Amino acid sequence: MISTTLPTKHSDHPLRERYGSSFLLGTKLCQHVDVAQLSRAYRGASPHQRVEQRRARLVDAGVDVFGTIGYRAATIDHICARAGLSKRYFYESFRDSEALLLACYERCVNEFHDAMVIAVTEAPETIEAQLRAALFGYFSAIDADQRGARITLLEVLGVSTTVDEAYAAQFRRFASYVEALAGDAFSTSRLPKPQLDVIAQGIFGAITQIATQWFLDHRRRPRAQLIDATHVLVLAVLDQLPHAR
Repeated sequence: MISTTLPTKHSDHPLRERYGSSFLLGTKLCQHVDVAQLSRAYRGASPHQRVEQRRARLVDAGVDVFGTIGYRAATIDHICARAGLSKRYFYESFRDSEALLLACYERCVNEFHDAMVIAVTEAPETIEAQLRAALFGYFSAIDADQRGARITLLEVLGVSTTVDEAYAAQFRRFASYVEALAGDAFSTSRLPKPQLDVIAQGIFGAITQIATQWFLDHRRRPRAQLIDATHVLVLAVLDQLPHAR
């Protein structure tokens, strides 16, 4: 049977830290802002602050538009209209709609990550309790944010090689959380690390697929039932890991 005690050193727990972005493509602010402009403040905000504010409005609009009509149906005109900004300001922060999609994806993934962090840090320190807390945080965040769910589960798939790489990086990021939460079930296993990595990816892949089907089915199944079933599935896998004697 799996060990039920997790490490007690909170500061070493990967889910207790805020990870930086794993994205391979970023967007540069102030690409077209003259240096002299940056020295002048307007209505209490510096030019750089106003660029950041406009960028945030565009990301807000992107999440709204991509999360409702979808990335492929959206245009830059749609985004700018929703943000109340001209195309000039769009290109001030983003090269194209794909760059905006990456920024929206990053925001949504980090919000789902934060929901998991909060749930896990408030749970008892056993594998069973913390895995359940992580599942509760993840599925609750998806339930509460349908636009973010659509972006992270559907809209980023098959867009381009660059977006695929960003998705793969985030997938590996979350799979590493599975390993961390699994505690002794992984750390005492006699399986080689590459094989354990595949198992962790398989566990998170199953969780993602369950979430995607739930989303496509308009969340008809009760969330608690979904969490209970997924919790059993993950623990069953961990219980079957061969351990060193």
